[in-house]
Amino acid sequence: MPPIWKTSNKTYIWLFNTGRGLSICFRLPNNIGLLYDVGRSDDFSPIGFVESEILPHLNKYNKSYNPGQLLISHPHADHIQEVKKINESANYNPGLITLPHDKDVNDQADEKIDFTRIENDDNKELLDEYKRLYEERNPPLQSLEHTKCPATSRDVVYGIYYMRPPEVDKIHSTDDHLYGNGVSLCLYLIHNRHSIWICGDITPDVHEDVLTGEESVERRLTYFKGNPENPPADFHTRTSSQPTPKKLFDDHGLTLLVAPHHGLESCFCQTLFDLIPGGKTQLNIISEKRHLSENDGKVDSRYSDSEYSQGMYVNIDRVQDKRRMVSTRNGHNMLFILGRDSTSPKVFLRKDPYDLLNLK
Repeated sequence: MPPIWKTSNKTYIWLFNTGRGLSICFRLPNNIGLLYDVGRSDDFSPIGFVESEILPHLNKYNKSYNPGQLLISHPHADHIQEVKKINESANYNPGLITLPHDKDVNDQADEKIDFTRIENDDNKELLDEYKRLYEERNPPLQSLEHTKCPATSRDVVYGIYYMRPPEVDKIHSTDDHLYGNGVSLCLYLIHNRHSIWICGDITPDVHEDVLTGEESVERRLTYFKGNPENPPADFHTRTSSQPTPKKLFDDHGLTLLVAPHHGLESCFCQTLFDLIPGGKTQLNIISEKRHLSENDGKVDSRYSDSEYSQGMYVNIDRVQDKRRMVSTRNGHNMLFILGRDSTSPKVFLRKDPYDLLNLK
């Protein structure tokens, strides 16, 4: 039997509990799929779950590709653990693969990542698989082309934002870990009145520039409906007059934030909240990194503070509870349903991801 969401006019977003990483799957109201990062835990494969439970029910991008797009924020191990599974699966055939890369981009500024600042003996094999993802692909990085997707009657817009790695190098010239985090690709999506911002492990210094649209920042945008008058044909492939995140926040606010770098104090960005009207999200979301040593840091308490989150009712193990912040720390997977007529999306937390497949 097809799942409830297959014919829904809402956006479904599953954020999986990976223990130490990030893995998110989107199902848009035109039934096109997006993946953002491919982390996993020792006992659960989100990519395997998506392959068996979600992928078979999605529409194909450009009538050929499923999912429509795979985005990887940055090539640190906890965000790319399942790249080999995607490379070897006959069922995964993304229309677009969008990630920091080391290819030349014709007629555009250099955006090559410096793998010498990321690669070491421990991650070389994993990075080789990561590079295989795009070895047959050609830049530029882009968002989906709406004319190649099934039509939708819903107002849905999403954008990709990132600072070119050579520019990140100027900000984090001596710290390789900060450089690797700083190249993170960010994703913004709005459906009706509900919006979400996902920003990998981006550092505060880079985050500020991405939010305000500094010259070193690339922007891609796709309107599935409700296009502005005469938008450039290359809005999805080249930076031009796309709105900055600051402009989008001004116009629409920010409902949901997937906190940068697993909510750790080191990547809390005050500027992000300063740019949100009222200075608050409705809900902050933490894909929590398990703390293996005393030097791993901790989740910033401001994400659960009333100064930074309005709070909203969420359904946790079938009990409604008002929260300002939700986390995967207690083994919870999450489902967010955007596009309802109410001011808040629906949010469900379940320890068994199969319990998130037929909710509405």
